Amino acid sequence: MLAKARALYSSIGYNFPALIAFLLPFGINYAPIFIAWTVCYLFLGSPAQGFKNVFRYFWSYILLGFFFLHAAAYWFSENKHEALVSIEGKMSFFAFPLLLFCISYDALKVKKIVTAFVSGCFISVMICLFRAAGLYFVKGENAFFYSDFSYFLHPSYLAMYLTLAQLVVMLFYKDWLSHIKNLDSKICFITALNVTGIFLSSSKMGFLAALLILPATFAVILFSRGYKKTIAALVVSLVLGLFVAYKIAPSPFERIKVALSVTASSQTIDKTASESTAVRILIWEQAVKIIRQHLVFGITPGDTNDALYKAYEENGLTGALAKRLNAHNQYLQTFIGTGIVGFALLCLMTIGCIVIGFVKKNYILALFSILIVLNFLVESMLQTQAGIVFFVLFLCLFLQYNLVGLNENKAEAELP
Repeated sequence: MLAKARALYSSIGYNFPALIAFLLPFGINYAPIFIAWTVCYLFLGSPAQGFKNVFRYFWSYILLGFFFLHAAAYWFSENKHEALVSIEGKMSFFAFPLLLFCISYDALKVKKIVTAFVSGCFISVMICLFRAAGLYFVKGENAFFYSDFSYFLHPSYLAMYLTLAQLVVMLFYKDWLSHIKNLDSKICFITALNVTGIFLSSSKMGFLAALLILPATFAVILFSRGYKKTIAALVVSLVLGLFVAYKIAPSPFERIKVALSVTASSQTIDKTASESTAVRILIWEQAVKIIRQHLVFGITPGDTNDALYKAYEENGLTGALAKRLNAHNQYLQTFIGTGIVGFALLCLMTIGCIVIGFVKKNYILALFSILIVLNFLVESMLQTQAGIVFFVLFLCLFLQYNLVGLNENKAEAELP
């Protein structure tokens, strides 16, 4: 009986990460899935051999080190409650390496995990669109913009998710799903839905990141397949599409225009400002000052926000203080809390992976890391489960498997 249960787990155990990937766009609590996954692996897997495999990976030490750095900081933190919240939030840096690096999935299972995420994004955006349409036609409410549209998540996270989903569709769906009828039409529909979701989310960085990454990736794909002349048509279509979109729905563009105008006049920003870009610039100035005072060891993750709130109050940043905002930059947030060591580990997991991805021709890792870096520059995304689980799940997956050239028989597991 136990042997059958172990064989069953070996066959379907990949469904745990696949389920998490699928549910990411819905912003649920993933703790029950993690617990079930852990229990099943401990009793039905091969934990002794699996944990040996974990520590063959260089990246295990980086991810686990980042977690234990936050855990150790608890003993030096004044705000013990926030320190515990920080440890709880960073549990993904502990769980995913142990649960994903302990086993090598075959290619088909890896594909199912990744496509589960794309399917979750697809369903999530469809629900958001139908909900917005229903509110418009039944109640006359316009829910097609920003947080009104993004029902399950903050718009920044939804835009980031959809950008990665679209990268997977563009890079791999033609090869992975070649057996499906009318595949080109279905890819076009998914693409249109993803782009629409990114646009309606109206996240400034989400929109800009997609605008930088997706057309460039598509142009490279066209170039590699010999469609060089088509690239010019792509550029013209993009410009015309943006112009039409601006005329039809100018709100996302106006948000970017306001952000640019605020950035250009950063020396004269009102300290009571609550506009997102203006308040970010003011916050970053205070964050840098705190870092200079605690450069080596930081002030612990549990005390980071308290130090920021104190700086807001002392310097008259009433808008930031009223909303009790964090650093809105993950690099600054991490540097304040964990000092130069935590900052270096975060840079290695993000900027370092861009270099590694291109060197090893692991292009999805490189593009994912670029997407992460851009979003980390304007949001403290590792302060929320929506950011942490997304980042660590796909970082572990893309580090372990190079999806380029993945075939049906064997996943290309790597030992960095």
